[in-house]
Amino acid sequence: MEFLVGLVPVVVFLILLTFLKKSAMFSAYASLVVAIILNFVMPGWRMPIQGVFASIIEGFATAWMPIGFVVFAALFAYDLSVKTGKIETIKSMLGSISTDKRAQALILAWGFGGFIEGIAGYGTAVAIPAAIMVSLGFTPLNAALICLIANSTPTAFGTVGLPVTTMITNFNLNPGETAFYTSLLLLVLTCIIPFILVIMANKEIDGGKNAAFGRGILPVVIASIIGYLTQPFIAKTMGAELPTILSSLFAMILMIVATKIFIKEDKNAQANNKGQAVTGKDAFMAWIPYILMIILIIGTSPVVEAVHKALEPTTTQFNFAFGHEAAWFKDGGDPRVTFKWILAPAAPLFVATVIAGFIQGVKPKVMAETLKETILSKLPSVIVIMGIVALSVVMKHSGMIGSIAKGFAATGKFFPFISPFLGTIGTFVTGSDLASNLLFGGVQVKLGGNDALKALYIAAGTGGATGGKMISPQNIAIAASTVGLMGKEGDMLKFTVKYSIAYAAVLGILTFIGAGMLH
Repeated sequence: MEFLVGLVPVVVFLILLTFLKKSAMFSAYASLVVAIILNFVMPGWRMPIQGVFASIIEGFATAWMPIGFVVFAALFAYDLSVKTGKIETIKSMLGSISTDKRAQALILAWGFGGFIEGIAGYGTAVAIPAAIMVSLGFTPLNAALICLIANSTPTAFGTVGLPVTTMITNFNLNPGETAFYTSLLLLVLTCIIPFILVIMANKEIDGGKNAAFGRGILPVVIASIIGYLTQPFIAKTMGAELPTILSSLFAMILMIVATKIFIKEDKNAQANNKGQAVTGKDAFMAWIPYILMIILIIGTSPVVEAVHKALEPTTTQFNFAFGHEAAWFKDGGDPRVTFKWILAPAAPLFVATVIAGFIQGVKPKVMAETLKETILSKLPSVIVIMGIVALSVVMKHSGMIGSIAKGFAATGKFFPFISPFLGTIGTFVTGSDLASNLLFGGVQVKLGGNDALKALYIAAGTGGATGGKMISPQNIAIAASTVGLMGKEGDMLKFTVKYSIAYAAVLGILTFIGAGMLH
């Protein structure tokens, strides 16, 4: 009974957003109210009013740090590049690679987006590529949808592998084995997604009248797959920190080479897009914010251990229950919330943008004005995210998430197939692969009979969580706000949900087969 009732806030959110066409803000806060009411109705939960208020405040705080700050920092970089005109240089460079929208979608959303996900995450891999794609002439809705579908498999090892490394640490799992299983489960989907992106991008060319896979695009698709096929090797030999960063970089390089060799350019489109020749200095000045982002994010990540350890004291923890968690919260977990003031991507993104601005000769007043405009324009999106995260925290601390997990655990021998769906639901509710793993990782590990099965179930949950990114209201809100389509979140969700379900089902079948081999 608790299992079904626990799903009600999620179902209410889906119905309001998708079928009743309510705004994301109304849907999020209405679902939060439903969750609070159910908390007091069900005997097994009944978190006291102090716990409810503490959960809401915790949700609001974590919505701002790191999610909100990352959104502002990433879009500040883009908005400043628009104001300085540097985005036109990037547009010209990408146009010089190819005017083919299919190749642009693969290079930007699948390659560049995967790379940004690997080093930053938290919505930047949707926000930055989608904004650039719109500037290249993609329709806003299609650009957002392409980036949402693309922001799937790379997120397993997003933010320098954080979703996987956290589970390895928390449950003392084998690092290489867990990362390897995760990359293997996602391998099939990694080979399928580029084809879907090409079909979607083909709609931008003469209304999709021509064959999607003609005119030299297949070698580019194959190049992208070859690049990402390096993930299992990287995961097995280097662990979970670098698979997405390195494989996406390889994929981008290979796709650019394949595009130059095999794509036959439309001469008319090429002439219209030719613009001014880009010098090496112009290119450097345009890309310097992103170059600095990569340097600072990798430089402060666990990859550079000395710097990372030196900055660890800037990370703080806070208990929103003020030591009363035993009486206020029902989930029995660690009530402390970690705030990474420097080590989260927001600080490196912001610092990189400011330093790049000075290098480009932008006046401090212009940067300040741009930042103000960015914050004011994206504030409604962050308010939506606050409601969604507050909903997830209330569900977690009240015991609703635990009840949902127990319901799935009762599936017995069919659990391997269900395992990825837990991750999908977790990311849908929380908007984060990491948060999903933290919510359901204990269930996955508990149901694993041996170390190999524990690693497999964590991998399955992580994989399922990556499919949940494309239906996550937080991710959709970021995409909508980036391309100027606030209010269209329901349409986006209706489109992506079918892919997310199929995605989790494929992972479920693979996990079921894998579990049979490991028993």
